[in-house]
Amino acid sequence: MSEKERFAVLAQTGRFTVMELCAEFGISRKTGHKYLKRYRCEGREGLHEHSRRPKCSPNATAKSVEALILKLRRKRPTWGPKKIRDLLIKDHGIEMPPHESTIALTLHRHGLSQKPKRKVGVHRVGPDHLTEPSRSNEVWTVDFKGWFVLADGQRCDPLTVCDRYSRYIIGCYACANQQFKSTLRVFKKLMRHHGVPDIIRVDNGTPFASNALGGLSQLSIWWIEQGIRVEFMTPASPQENGSHERMHRDLKAEATKPASKNLRAQRKRLERWRHDYNHERPHESLDMLRPAQIYRKSARRLGQKDNMRYPKGHQTKRVSGSGHISHDGHSFYLSEIFARCLVSIFENANGVSELHYANLHVGNLEYSFDDPYRPGPGVISPKKCPRRSHPAEAKKKPK
Repeated sequence: MSEKERFAVLAQTGRFTVMELCAEFGISRKTGHKYLKRYRCEGREGLHEHSRRPKCSPNATAKSVEALILKLRRKRPTWGPKKIRDLLIKDHGIEMPPHESTIALTLHRHGLSQKPKRKVGVHRVGPDHLTEPSRSNEVWTVDFKGWFVLADGQRCDPLTVCDRYSRYIIGCYACANQQFKSTLRVFKKLMRHHGVPDIIRVDNGTPFASNALGGLSQLSIWWIEQGIRVEFMTPASPQENGSHERMHRDLKAEATKPASKNLRAQRKRLERWRHDYNHERPHESLDMLRPAQIYRKSARRLGQKDNMRYPKGHQTKRVSGSGHISHDGHSFYLSEIFARCLVSIFENANGVSELHYANLHVGNLEYSFDDPYRPGPGVISPKKCPRRSHPAEAKKKPK
């Protein structure tokens, strides 16, 4: 700065030409004339370095569009640049909206962006024993989101049911507990309105699973009686139901913080959120379509108990009300959850009597005496991998 000022002062004396001063200071004549012009117009301040940023940019985001981006973000704080850009196009008619990176920079500049808490891990999300759906209602994913306490001190357990193919949330109901009867009432209501799916995918928690044979519970037994196949995920593997867990994260951020004053208010709030998720929120895995644009109700209706037909070679047995069956003069106890259910016994090539319920191999029959034909009690050894389906699936009887 002192050199620039000395150059301008010497030029003002008239004792040196501009060309001589430029040669002395080692600058070009163009640069020398630029400094002199700024010195005459602005004085010493004109010798400071000026910003090279253009005074105007034809590609800059319009102030009105930027204000709309900020408004949408404040209204939906969990939505990212991709979803905001889709809203600008479809809901606000902006033909050439800013790029996603520009929207991200705008949000960051105004302090509305959030850094990811952790890096996303790499998981095998399509295990062999789980079905990848190709249409609506082929697979429903079911889970209880973690419970929380309402303002009045009551516990709330949101039960969520989602169609895996379309990501459509079929049900999001605030339950007071995770008991069988209350959960069953919710599923009867949902299936009367949306129909019956082919498969229901659940984890190994209650009330979906238990310590009984095959890991089945009263609820999963009821599903099987309606002709629904039950798929259990691998224990401690939530990534196998990744889309459902991701939906739970949005539910927690948008519909539970802060919690409502009571259970009735929370149910209304969850229903409003479900409608917004299905009809307003664009989904990246659906090419930014809304789930409601893809989902269609099931043609299968909720009816009477399913009458199962087992493959040829299976001996069918009706479980008693106390959960017992008789075979070869021996009594075997299954569980009371199998009461009045139709099971089958199949003797394989190794001479082992396999016990099947629907499409599940739930265990093997073992006799407690050396003589298998001697009357007496028997035991059932649970199958080591009760979650896997047996290749010979039980089929529904034609009407």
